[in-house]
Amino acid sequence: MPKLFSSSVKKFLNQVNKPESELNKFICENWASLFSNLTLVSSEFPLKGNVRSIGTGGRIDILAYNPKSKRFVIFELKKEYDKNITEQVSDYREYIEDNFADVYLKTTQQYNIDLPKFQEMDLKQIEIVLIAKKFSLTQIERVKKNKENNITLIKYFWFEDDLIFIDYLNNDPDEEKIESINSKKIRIVKEVINQDPDLYEIDRFFNLKQESKEVFLLFYDWLKTKGEVKITPKQVLLKVEFGQHTFSAIGYAGKVGSKQILQINTNIDLTYEDKLLVEDRVRVGQKKKGSLASERFEIRLRSKEEMQRMINALDDKI
Repeated sequence: MPKLFSSSVKKFLNQVNKPESELNKFICENWASLFSNLTLVSSEFPLKGNVRSIGTGGRIDILAYNPKSKRFVIFELKKEYDKNITEQVSDYREYIEDNFADVYLKTTQQYNIDLPKFQEMDLKQIEIVLIAKKFSLTQIERVKKNKENNITLIKYFWFEDDLIFIDYLNNDPDEEKIESINSKKIRIVKEVINQDPDLYEIDRFFNLKQESKEVFLLFYDWLKTKGEVKITPKQVLLKVEFGQHTFSAIGYAGKVGSKQILQINTNIDLTYEDKLLVEDRVRVGQKKKGSLASERFEIRLRSKEEMQRMINALDDKI
């Protein structure tokens, strides 16, 4: 038997018995928290005419609407275990299916609920939510084997201080959220696994420097059209090998003096390109100027347009 311990009063709280009307009132007053995925239509929804089975009454405990499935949802509440609960609610479902137009009009006109157009509603798939303190194993197994999966069983336990414990025996909406989140995570992992290993290393190297990565990818994609490219990540640069040539790529955030977002070092002389910022690290009569990379020439790129100029200049040299 479930027990609920209160740390504030330092004791186990007793279960209390309350009539179905109190359970109904509690659910409706806390609807937004308990069933945020459904729209409440009405408590004690009246049925016009006769319901098929004798003794079932002419009111649905709670009628709701599921915007996702475009179906009405019948809530049947029981204070205790009731062996006839599924049969009773089946009568209500058959009544709605046979009198769908009347229920639709009453919902929209009398209760002012915004529903889709009549022809867009699912007329033959009424969902059911059964709430009781206990269900038999036969009831539970029968519901779980239901191929339509349109019946939800919820056990409840009411304790002192108006505390209610709710246990979904199936169709827990939170499980769908978790499954959706997990599916997204799995998809992302699969994308990482299946993608070009070089792209993974490039993405990891540039990290938050999105502009640097986008400009570098223009260069990388161009090299791939010409032959095999090898990418080797270092601590501060990406080593790029293509045939007999090597390049080093260094990412910047555009905040240095020259406003560069990417630097490409190469041994190919492009100092004659007046529209590119190119510096020769070897000065006449002096030692090679220090750099993060080993290649001789530093090309400081500030935009995709400048990268395209560099590519055009390199096109007939490699």
